[in-house]
Amino acid sequence: MESTIGSQKNIAFAILFVVAILPTLLVTIPAMEDYLDHLARMYILTTAGTNDANPYYQISWAVYSDIAMDIIVPTLGRFMNVETAGQIFFLATQLLVVTGAIAIELSVKRRHEIAGFAALLTLHSMPFAFGFVNFEFGTGVALWGIASWMELSRRGDWGPRFAAHVVFATVLFVSHFFALGIYGLTIGLIELRKLLGSRSSAGQALMTFITLASPVIFMLLLMKGTGAAVGENANEWRLAWKPVWFALFFNGYSISLAVGTAAALLVLLLYAGLKQTLSISCDGKWIGFGFLLVFIVMPFKLFGSRIADVRMLTAALLVLPAFTTFSPRTRPLGYLISLVAVAIILMNNNYVNYLWLSYRSDYAAMKASFALVRQGSFVLVGSATPSTPLADVPFWRAPTLAVYYANAFVSSLYTLPGQHAVQVRPDLKRLEVNGKTETYEPPSSATLQIIAHGGKVANAPQYIADWTRDFDYVYLLGPPGPNVLPDLLEELTAERRFTLYRVRK
Repeated sequence: MESTIGSQKNIAFAILFVVAILPTLLVTIPAMEDYLDHLARMYILTTAGTNDANPYYQISWAVYSDIAMDIIVPTLGRFMNVETAGQIFFLATQLLVVTGAIAIELSVKRRHEIAGFAALLTLHSMPFAFGFVNFEFGTGVALWGIASWMELSRRGDWGPRFAAHVVFATVLFVSHFFALGIYGLTIGLIELRKLLGSRSSAGQALMTFITLASPVIFMLLLMKGTGAAVGENANEWRLAWKPVWFALFFNGYSISLAVGTAAALLVLLLYAGLKQTLSISCDGKWIGFGFLLVFIVMPFKLFGSRIADVRMLTAALLVLPAFTTFSPRTRPLGYLISLVAVAIILMNNNYVNYLWLSYRSDYAAMKASFALVRQGSFVLVGSATPSTPLADVPFWRAPTLAVYYANAFVSSLYTLPGQHAVQVRPDLKRLEVNGKTETYEPPSSATLQIIAHGGKVANAPQYIADWTRDFDYVYLLGPPGPNVLPDLLEELTAERRFTLYRVRK
Protein backbone atom coordinates (compact mmCIF):
# COMPACT_ATOMS: atom_id res chain seq x y z
CA MET A 1 0.00 0.00 0.00
CA GLU A 2 2.82 2.40 0.86
CA SER A 3 4.47 1.86 -2.52
CA THR A 4 1.13 2.49 -4.27
CA ILE A 5 0.64 5.76 -2.40
CA GLY A 6 4.21 6.71 -3.20
CA SER A 7 3.65 6.05 -6.91
CA GLN A 8 0.45 8.10 -6.91
CA LYS A 9 2.25 10.96 -5.18
CA ASN A 10 5.09 10.89 -7.71
CA ILE A 11 2.65 10.89 -10.63
CA ALA A 12 0.72 13.79 -9.12
CA PHE A 13 3.94 15.70 -8.55
CA ALA A 14 5.12 15.07 -12.12
CA ILE A 15 1.83 16.39 -13.54
CA LEU A 16 1.88 19.46 -11.31
CA PHE A 17 5.50 20.13 -12.19
CA VAL A 18 4.74 20.07 -15.92
CA VAL A 19 1.79 22.43 -15.38
CA ALA A 20 4.01 24.76 -13.32
CA ILE A 21 6.76 25.10 -15.94
CA LEU A 22 4.41 25.01 -18.94
CA PRO A 23 4.23 28.82 -19.25
CA THR A 24 8.03 28.98 -19.47
CA LEU A 25 7.96 26.49 -22.33
CA LEU A 26 5.12 28.18 -24.22
CA VAL A 27 6.28 31.81 -24.14
CA THR A 28 9.59 33.36 -25.13
CA ILE A 29 9.20 36.24 -22.66
CA PRO A 30 7.86 35.38 -19.18
CA ALA A 31 5.29 37.95 -18.04
CA MET A 32 7.25 39.32 -15.09
CA GLU A 33 8.01 42.97 -14.38
CA ASP A 34 11.78 42.93 -13.90
CA TYR A 35 12.39 40.15 -16.42
CA LEU A 36 11.89 42.59 -19.33
CA ASP A 37 14.52 44.90 -17.86
CA HIS A 38 16.91 41.97 -17.39
CA LEU A 39 16.30 40.89 -20.98
CA ALA A 40 17.08 44.39 -22.28
CA ARG A 41 20.34 44.34 -20.32
CA MET A 42 21.19 40.93 -21.80
CA TYR A 43 20.85 42.40 -25.30
CA ILE A 44 23.25 45.22 -24.42
CA LEU A 45 25.78 42.80 -22.93
CA THR A 46 25.51 40.38 -25.86
CA THR A 47 25.97 43.04 -28.54
CA ALA A 48 28.70 44.98 -26.70
CA GLY A 49 31.76 45.41 -28.87
CA THR A 50 29.89 44.56 -32.09
CA ASN A 51 28.42 46.71 -34.85
CA ASP A 52 25.03 46.36 -33.16
CA ALA A 53 26.21 47.76 -29.81
CA ASN A 54 23.97 50.35 -28.19
CA PRO A 55 25.74 53.76 -28.31
CA TYR A 56 24.32 55.12 -25.05
CA TYR A 57 25.44 52.48 -22.56
CA GLN A 58 28.84 51.23 -21.48
CA ILE A 59 29.94 47.99 -19.84
CA SER A 60 31.72 48.18 -16.51
CA TRP A 61 32.44 44.79 -14.95
CA ALA A 62 33.18 44.31 -11.26
CA VAL A 63 32.45 41.72 -8.57
CA TYR A 64 28.73 42.52 -8.40
CA SER A 65 26.33 40.53 -6.24
CA ASP A 66 23.53 40.25 -8.79
CA ILE A 67 25.01 39.01 -12.07
CA ALA A 68 24.17 35.32 -12.51
CA MET A 69 22.01 36.07 -15.55
CA ASP A 70 24.54 38.63 -16.80
CA ILE A 71 27.21 35.93 -16.98
CA ILE A 72 25.19 32.99 -18.28
CA VAL A 73 22.73 34.45 -20.80
CA PRO A 74 25.18 36.57 -22.88
CA THR A 75 27.44 33.51 -23.06
CA LEU A 76 24.55 31.43 -24.42
CA GLY A 77 23.54 34.39 -26.60
CA ARG A 78 26.64 33.87 -28.71
CA PHE A 79 25.15 30.62 -29.99
CA MET A 80 21.41 31.34 -29.99
CA ASN A 81 18.75 34.03 -29.82
CA VAL A 82 19.02 36.07 -26.60
CA GLU A 83 15.33 35.51 -25.78
CA THR A 84 15.87 31.75 -26.09
CA ALA A 85 18.96 31.97 -23.89
CA GLY A 86 16.95 33.86 -21.29
CA GLN A 87 14.19 31.27 -21.51
CA ILE A 88 16.69 28.45 -20.90
CA PHE A 89 18.21 30.32 -17.96
CA PHE A 90 14.81 30.89 -16.38
CA LEU A 91 13.75 27.28 -16.88
CA ALA A 92 16.99 26.14 -15.23
CA THR A 93 16.24 28.54 -12.39
CA GLN A 94 12.83 26.97 -11.78
CA LEU A 95 14.37 23.50 -11.88
CA LEU A 96 17.00 24.53 -9.33
CA VAL A 97 14.35 25.83 -6.93
CA VAL A 98 12.14 22.75 -7.08
CA THR A 99 14.93 20.16 -7.05
CA GLY A 100 16.84 22.09 -4.38
CA ALA A 101 13.87 21.95 -1.99
CA ILE A 102 13.56 18.22 -2.67
CA ALA A 103 17.32 17.75 -2.11
CA ILE A 104 17.05 19.21 1.40
CA GLU A 105 14.12 16.90 2.18
CA LEU A 106 16.03 13.89 0.88
CA SER A 107 18.94 14.83 3.12
CA VAL A 108 16.65 15.14 6.15
CA LYS A 109 14.17 12.30 5.61
CA ARG A 110 15.80 10.15 2.91
CA ARG A 111 12.56 10.42 0.93
CA HIS A 112 10.56 12.99 -1.00
CA GLU A 113 7.31 13.77 0.76
CA ILE A 114 5.98 17.35 0.53
CA ALA A 115 8.92 19.67 -0.24
CA GLY A 116 8.46 19.47 -4.02
CA PHE A 117 4.78 20.38 -3.77
CA ALA A 118 5.57 23.37 -1.55
CA ALA A 119 8.26 24.48 -4.00
CA LEU A 120 5.75 24.44 -6.87
CA LEU A 121 3.60 26.80 -4.85
CA THR A 122 6.50 29.26 -4.52
CA LEU A 123 7.28 29.51 -8.25
CA HIS A 124 4.76 32.32 -8.68
CA SER A 125 4.99 33.81 -5.20
CA MET A 126 5.50 37.55 -5.06
CA PRO A 127 9.35 37.70 -5.11
CA PHE A 128 9.56 35.31 -8.06
CA ALA A 129 6.54 36.68 -9.95
CA PHE A 130 8.09 40.15 -9.96
CA GLY A 131 10.93 38.79 -12.09
CA PHE A 132 13.77 38.83 -9.56
CA VAL A 133 15.42 36.10 -11.62
CA ASN A 134 18.92 36.42 -10.16
CA PHE A 135 17.41 36.07 -6.69
CA GLU A 136 15.39 33.06 -7.82
CA PHE A 137 18.45 31.46 -9.42
CA GLY A 138 20.45 32.15 -6.27
CA THR A 139 17.70 30.71 -4.08
CA GLY A 140 17.82 27.46 -6.07
CA VAL A 141 21.59 27.31 -5.65
CA ALA A 142 21.22 28.12 -1.94
CA LEU A 143 18.83 25.19 -1.45
CA TRP A 144 21.30 22.82 -3.08
CA GLY A 145 24.07 24.33 -0.95
CA ILE A 146 22.09 23.74 2.24
CA ALA A 147 21.44 20.12 1.22
CA SER A 148 25.15 19.68 0.45
CA TRP A 149 26.20 21.09 3.84
CA MET A 150 23.79 18.84 5.71
CA GLU A 151 24.84 15.75 3.78
CA LEU A 152 28.57 16.36 4.17
CA SER A 153 28.10 17.20 7.86
CA ARG A 154 26.99 13.63 8.45
CA ARG A 155 30.37 12.38 7.26
CA GLY A 156 32.23 14.62 9.69
CA ASP A 157 35.01 15.51 7.24
CA TRP A 158 35.72 19.24 7.22
CA GLY A 159 37.73 19.19 4.00
CA PRO A 160 34.98 18.31 1.50
CA ARG A 161 32.47 20.41 3.44
CA PHE A 162 34.70 23.48 3.31
CA ALA A 163 35.46 22.96 -0.39
CA ALA A 164 31.76 22.66 -1.24
CA HIS A 165 30.96 25.69 0.91
CA VAL A 166 33.55 27.82 -0.89
CA VAL A 167 32.03 26.89 -4.24
CA PHE A 168 28.44 27.53 -3.16
CA ALA A 169 29.26 30.76 -1.29
CA THR A 170 31.15 32.13 -4.31
CA VAL A 171 28.39 31.25 -6.77
CA LEU A 172 25.77 32.68 -4.43
CA PHE A 173 27.73 35.88 -3.92
CA VAL A 174 27.69 36.71 -7.61
CA SER A 175 24.15 35.34 -8.07
CA HIS A 176 22.36 37.38 -5.44
CA PHE A 177 23.41 38.64 -2.03
CA PHE A 178 20.03 37.93 -0.44
CA ALA A 179 20.16 34.30 -1.62
CA LEU A 180 23.58 34.06 0.03
CA GLY A 181 21.91 35.37 3.19
CA ILE A 182 19.27 32.61 3.08
CA TYR A 183 22.01 30.02 2.67
CA GLY A 184 24.11 31.44 5.50
CA LEU A 185 21.14 31.94 7.83
CA THR A 186 19.86 28.39 7.41
CA ILE A 187 23.26 26.76 7.88
CA GLY A 188 24.07 29.14 10.73
CA LEU A 189 20.86 28.16 12.55
CA ILE A 190 21.57 24.46 12.01
CA GLU A 191 25.12 24.77 13.36
CA LEU A 192 24.07 27.00 16.26
CA ARG A 193 21.54 24.41 17.38
CA LYS A 194 24.24 21.74 17.27
CA LEU A 195 26.59 23.86 19.37
CA LEU A 196 23.91 24.67 21.93
CA GLY A 197 22.84 21.04 22.15
CA SER A 198 26.31 19.62 22.69
CA ARG A 199 29.42 20.31 24.68
CA SER A 200 31.36 21.56 21.72
CA SER A 201 34.61 23.36 22.42
CA ALA A 202 35.22 26.99 21.66
CA GLY A 203 37.72 25.85 19.05
CA GLN A 204 35.06 23.89 17.17
CA ALA A 205 32.70 26.85 17.27
CA LEU A 206 35.47 29.10 15.94
CA MET A 207 36.25 26.63 13.17
CA THR A 208 32.59 26.60 12.11
CA PHE A 209 32.46 30.39 12.03
CA ILE A 210 35.69 30.65 10.00
CA THR A 211 34.43 28.04 7.57
CA LEU A 212 31.18 29.92 6.98
CA ALA A 213 32.57 33.45 6.94
CA SER A 214 35.94 33.23 5.18
CA PRO A 215 34.79 32.95 1.52
CA VAL A 216 32.17 35.66 2.04
CA ILE A 217 34.68 38.04 3.62
CA PHE A 218 37.09 37.42 0.74
CA MET A 219 34.36 38.17 -1.82
CA LEU A 220 33.31 41.33 0.02
CA LEU A 221 36.89 42.59 -0.05
CA LEU A 222 37.09 41.75 -3.74
CA MET A 223 33.81 43.58 -4.34
CA LYS A 224 35.04 46.69 -2.58
CA GLY A 225 38.33 46.56 -4.45
CA THR A 226 36.58 46.48 -7.83
CA GLY A 227 34.22 49.35 -6.99
CA ALA A 228 31.01 47.32 -6.76
CA ALA A 229 28.35 47.65 -4.08
CA VAL A 230 25.61 45.47 -2.61
CA GLY A 231 23.02 48.20 -3.20
CA GLU A 232 21.96 51.70 -2.34
CA ASN A 233 22.00 52.74 1.31
CA ALA A 234 18.22 52.97 1.28
CA ASN A 235 16.35 50.94 3.89
CA GLU A 236 12.63 51.25 4.47
CA TRP A 237 10.52 49.49 7.09
CA ARG A 238 6.81 48.78 6.76
CA LEU A 239 6.08 47.16 10.10
CA ALA A 240 2.31 47.44 9.79
CA TRP A 241 2.45 45.35 6.61
CA LYS A 242 4.18 42.37 8.24
CA PRO A 243 0.96 40.42 8.98
CA VAL A 244 -0.47 41.36 5.56
CA TRP A 245 2.45 39.82 3.67
CA PHE A 246 1.48 36.38 4.96
CA ALA A 247 -1.75 36.71 2.96
CA LEU A 248 -0.33 38.41 -0.12
CA PHE A 249 2.99 36.73 -0.90
CA PHE A 250 1.59 33.49 -2.35
CA ASN A 251 0.71 35.00 -5.73
CA GLY A 252 2.39 38.00 -7.33
CA TYR A 253 -0.32 38.50 -9.96
CA SER A 254 -3.63 38.41 -8.10
CA ILE A 255 -4.44 39.68 -4.62
CA SER A 256 -7.64 37.62 -4.48
CA LEU A 257 -5.80 34.43 -5.44
CA ALA A 258 -3.04 35.18 -2.93
CA VAL A 259 -5.50 35.78 -0.10
CA GLY A 260 -7.57 32.75 -1.10
CA THR A 261 -4.45 30.57 -1.17
CA ALA A 262 -3.34 31.82 2.25
CA ALA A 263 -6.78 31.21 3.74
CA ALA A 264 -7.08 27.73 2.23
CA LEU A 265 -3.61 26.74 3.41
CA LEU A 266 -4.28 28.08 6.89
CA VAL A 267 -7.46 26.02 7.16
CA LEU A 268 -5.63 23.00 5.74
CA LEU A 269 -2.75 23.31 8.18
CA LEU A 270 -5.07 23.79 11.17
CA TYR A 271 -7.14 20.79 10.14
CA ALA A 272 -4.05 18.66 9.57
CA GLY A 273 -2.68 19.76 12.94
CA LEU A 274 -5.89 18.86 14.76
CA LYS A 275 -5.86 15.47 13.07
CA GLN A 276 -2.18 15.08 14.00
CA THR A 277 -1.33 14.58 10.35
CA LEU A 278 1.44 17.16 10.09
CA SER A 279 4.34 17.49 12.50
CA ILE A 280 7.51 19.56 12.39
CA SER A 281 10.79 18.40 13.87
CA CYS A 282 12.70 20.26 16.56
CA ASP A 283 15.25 21.36 13.97
CA GLY A 284 12.41 22.65 11.81
CA LYS A 285 10.92 24.62 14.70
CA TRP A 286 14.31 26.11 15.47
CA ILE A 287 14.89 27.16 11.85
CA GLY A 288 11.31 28.42 11.53
CA PHE A 289 11.68 30.56 14.65
CA GLY A 290 14.94 31.99 13.30
CA PHE A 291 13.31 32.81 9.96
CA LEU A 292 10.41 34.48 11.77
CA LEU A 293 12.72 36.71 13.82
CA VAL A 294 14.60 37.77 10.70
CA PHE A 295 11.31 38.43 8.89
CA ILE A 296 10.15 40.68 11.74
CA VAL A 297 13.33 42.79 11.88
CA MET A 298 13.97 42.79 8.13
CA PRO A 299 13.09 46.07 6.36
CA PHE A 300 10.75 46.07 3.39
CA LYS A 301 13.49 47.69 1.30
CA LEU A 302 17.03 46.55 2.09
CA PHE A 303 19.91 48.38 0.36
CA GLY A 304 17.38 49.54 -2.21
CA SER A 305 16.01 46.03 -2.93
CA ARG A 306 12.22 45.76 -2.69
CA ILE A 307 10.18 43.30 -0.59
CA ALA A 308 13.24 42.02 1.28
CA ASP A 309 11.12 40.79 4.19
CA VAL A 310 8.66 39.02 1.87
CA ARG A 311 11.53 37.02 0.41
CA MET A 312 12.01 35.42 3.82
CA LEU A 313 8.50 33.96 3.57
CA THR A 314 9.31 32.36 0.23
CA ALA A 315 12.55 31.00 1.69
CA ALA A 316 10.67 29.52 4.65
CA LEU A 317 8.19 27.80 2.34
CA LEU A 318 11.11 26.23 0.47
CA VAL A 319 13.14 25.10 3.49
CA LEU A 320 10.72 24.16 6.29
CA PRO A 321 8.72 21.43 4.46
CA ALA A 322 11.90 19.31 4.53
CA PHE A 323 11.55 19.21 8.31
CA THR A 324 7.80 18.57 8.27
CA THR A 325 6.30 15.10 8.22
CA PHE A 326 2.98 14.25 6.58
CA SER A 327 1.52 11.14 8.16
CA PRO A 328 -2.28 10.86 7.79
CA ARG A 329 -3.90 8.46 10.24
CA THR A 330 -6.35 7.21 7.62
CA ARG A 331 -6.10 6.89 3.85
CA PRO A 332 -9.23 9.00 3.11
CA LEU A 333 -7.85 11.79 5.30
CA GLY A 334 -4.58 11.71 3.40
CA TYR A 335 -6.40 11.90 0.07
CA LEU A 336 -8.58 14.80 1.26
CA ILE A 337 -5.64 16.92 2.41
CA SER A 338 -3.63 16.04 -0.71
CA LEU A 339 -6.50 16.93 -3.05
CA VAL A 340 -6.98 20.32 -1.41
CA ALA A 341 -3.24 21.02 -1.67
CA VAL A 342 -3.19 19.95 -5.34
CA ALA A 343 -6.21 22.16 -6.09
CA ILE A 344 -4.47 25.18 -4.55
CA ILE A 345 -1.34 24.62 -6.65
CA LEU A 346 -3.38 24.09 -9.83
CA MET A 347 -5.48 27.23 -9.35
CA ASN A 348 -2.41 29.41 -8.94
CA ASN A 349 -0.52 27.84 -11.83
CA ASN A 350 -3.46 27.83 -14.23
CA TYR A 351 -4.06 31.53 -13.63
CA VAL A 352 -0.41 32.23 -14.37
CA ASN A 353 -0.63 30.06 -17.51
CA TYR A 354 -3.56 32.13 -18.72
CA LEU A 355 -1.91 35.45 -17.88
CA TRP A 356 1.44 34.66 -19.48
CA LEU A 357 -0.20 33.44 -22.68
CA SER A 358 -2.35 36.58 -22.81
CA TYR A 359 0.78 38.74 -22.75
CA ARG A 360 2.24 37.25 -25.94
CA SER A 361 0.20 39.58 -28.16
CA ASP A 362 1.06 42.60 -25.97
CA TYR A 363 4.79 41.95 -26.16
CA ALA A 364 4.48 41.36 -29.92
CA ALA A 365 2.70 44.72 -30.27
CA MET A 366 5.48 46.42 -28.30
CA LYS A 367 8.16 44.89 -30.53
CA ALA A 368 6.23 45.96 -33.63
CA SER A 369 6.09 49.54 -32.34
CA PHE A 370 9.88 49.74 -32.25
CA ALA A 371 9.84 49.85 -36.05
CA LEU A 372 8.24 53.31 -35.69
CA VAL A 373 11.07 54.55 -33.49
CA ARG A 374 14.05 56.06 -35.28
CA GLN A 375 17.27 54.18 -34.57
CA GLY A 376 19.43 55.80 -31.90
CA SER A 377 16.61 57.85 -30.39
CA PHE A 378 15.90 58.84 -26.80
CA VAL A 379 12.78 57.19 -25.38
CA LEU A 380 10.87 58.37 -22.32
CA VAL A 381 8.53 55.97 -20.53
CA GLY A 382 5.53 57.41 -18.68
CA SER A 383 2.29 56.14 -17.22
CA ALA A 384 -1.21 57.04 -18.36
CA THR A 385 -2.74 55.68 -15.15
CA PRO A 386 -1.73 56.50 -11.55
CA SER A 387 -1.85 52.87 -10.42
CA THR A 388 -2.37 49.50 -12.03
CA PRO A 389 -3.45 46.02 -10.84
CA LEU A 390 -0.78 43.40 -10.25
CA ALA A 391 -1.80 41.68 -13.49
CA ASP A 392 -0.72 44.80 -15.45
CA VAL A 393 2.69 45.16 -13.81
CA PRO A 394 4.51 42.73 -16.19
CA PHE A 395 4.22 45.32 -18.95
CA TRP A 396 5.92 48.20 -17.11
CA ARG A 397 9.41 47.28 -18.34
CA ALA A 398 8.47 46.24 -21.88
CA PRO A 399 9.65 49.54 -23.48
CA THR A 400 13.20 48.84 -22.24
CA LEU A 401 13.55 46.38 -25.13
CA ALA A 402 13.92 49.44 -27.37
CA VAL A 403 17.58 49.51 -26.31
CA TYR A 404 18.02 46.58 -28.70
CA TYR A 405 15.28 46.81 -31.32
CA ALA A 406 15.72 50.57 -31.84
CA ASN A 407 19.24 50.98 -30.40
CA ALA A 408 17.66 53.64 -28.21
CA PHE A 409 18.26 55.22 -24.84
CA VAL A 410 15.35 54.28 -22.55
CA SER A 411 14.63 56.20 -19.36
CA SER A 412 13.32 53.23 -17.36
CA LEU A 413 16.25 50.83 -17.85
CA TYR A 414 17.93 49.93 -14.55
CA THR A 415 21.52 51.24 -14.62
CA LEU A 416 22.43 51.67 -10.97
CA PRO A 417 26.14 52.54 -10.65
CA GLY A 418 28.12 49.92 -8.75
CA GLN A 419 25.35 47.33 -9.04
CA HIS A 420 25.04 46.48 -12.74
CA ALA A 421 27.59 45.95 -15.48
CA VAL A 422 25.48 48.07 -17.86
CA GLN A 423 25.70 51.78 -17.06
CA VAL A 424 24.73 55.03 -18.72
CA ARG A 425 27.46 56.83 -20.63
CA PRO A 426 29.02 59.55 -18.40
CA ASP A 427 27.84 62.42 -20.61
CA LEU A 428 24.22 61.24 -20.26
CA LYS A 429 24.12 61.03 -16.47
CA ARG A 430 21.59 63.88 -16.35
CA LEU A 431 19.07 61.51 -17.98
CA GLU A 432 19.72 58.71 -15.51
CA VAL A 433 17.46 57.89 -12.58
CA ASN A 434 19.08 58.84 -9.27
CA GLY A 435 18.74 55.56 -7.38
CA LYS A 436 19.30 57.23 -4.01
CA THR A 437 16.48 59.76 -4.26
CA GLU A 438 14.26 58.58 -7.13
CA THR A 439 12.48 55.44 -8.27
CA TYR A 440 12.21 53.79 -11.67
CA GLU A 441 8.44 54.06 -11.60
CA PRO A 442 7.32 55.79 -14.83
CA PRO A 443 6.24 59.41 -14.27
CA SER A 444 2.53 60.06 -14.80
CA SER A 445 1.16 61.78 -17.88
CA ALA A 446 -0.14 64.52 -15.58
CA THR A 447 3.40 65.18 -14.33
CA LEU A 448 4.75 65.28 -17.88
CA GLN A 449 1.98 67.68 -18.88
CA ILE A 450 2.72 70.12 -16.03
CA ILE A 451 6.47 70.13 -16.71
CA ALA A 452 5.90 70.61 -20.46
CA HIS A 453 3.95 73.78 -19.66
CA GLY A 454 6.75 75.12 -17.46
CA GLY A 455 5.29 74.06 -14.12
CA LYS A 456 6.96 72.38 -11.17
CA VAL A 457 6.00 69.05 -9.59
CA ALA A 458 7.19 68.11 -6.12
CA ASN A 459 9.44 65.03 -6.05
CA ALA A 460 9.48 64.79 -9.85
CA PRO A 461 12.62 62.96 -11.07
CA GLN A 462 15.35 65.23 -12.38
CA TYR A 463 15.72 63.39 -15.70
CA ILE A 464 12.36 64.73 -16.94
CA ALA A 465 13.12 68.36 -16.08
CA ASP A 466 13.43 69.17 -19.79
CA TRP A 467 11.89 66.07 -21.33
CA THR A 468 10.42 67.77 -24.39
CA ARG A 469 13.96 68.68 -25.48
CA ASP A 470 15.87 65.62 -24.26
CA PHE A 471 13.58 62.84 -25.54
CA ASP A 472 12.37 61.98 -29.03
CA TYR A 473 9.56 59.53 -28.22
CA VAL A 474 7.22 58.84 -25.33
CA TYR A 475 5.64 55.52 -24.39
CA LEU A 476 2.60 56.03 -22.16
CA LEU A 477 1.75 52.79 -20.41
CA GLY A 478 -1.89 51.96 -19.80
CA PRO A 479 -5.09 51.91 -21.87
CA PRO A 480 -5.07 54.45 -24.72
CA GLY A 481 -6.67 57.80 -23.98
CA PRO A 482 -6.91 61.29 -25.48
CA ASN A 483 -3.72 63.09 -26.42
CA VAL A 484 -3.33 65.67 -23.63
CA LEU A 485 -0.43 67.41 -25.39
CA PRO A 486 -1.41 67.52 -29.10
CA ASP A 487 0.90 70.46 -29.78
CA LEU A 488 3.90 68.55 -28.42
CA LEU A 489 3.08 64.88 -29.04
CA GLU A 490 2.16 63.12 -32.27
CA GLU A 491 0.45 59.76 -31.78
CA LEU A 492 2.11 56.99 -33.81
CA THR A 493 0.28 53.92 -32.55
CA ALA A 494 -2.14 52.95 -29.77
CA GLU A 495 -2.38 49.40 -28.44
CA ARG A 496 -4.18 47.70 -25.59
CA ARG A 497 -1.52 48.47 -22.99
CA PHE A 498 0.37 51.46 -24.37
CA THR A 499 0.44 54.45 -26.70
CA LEU A 500 3.53 55.59 -28.59
CA TYR A 501 4.05 59.29 -29.31
CA ARG A 502 6.70 61.21 -31.22
CA VAL A 503 7.82 64.43 -29.56
CA ARG A 504 7.37 67.36 -31.92
CA LYS A 505 10.59 69.36 -32.15
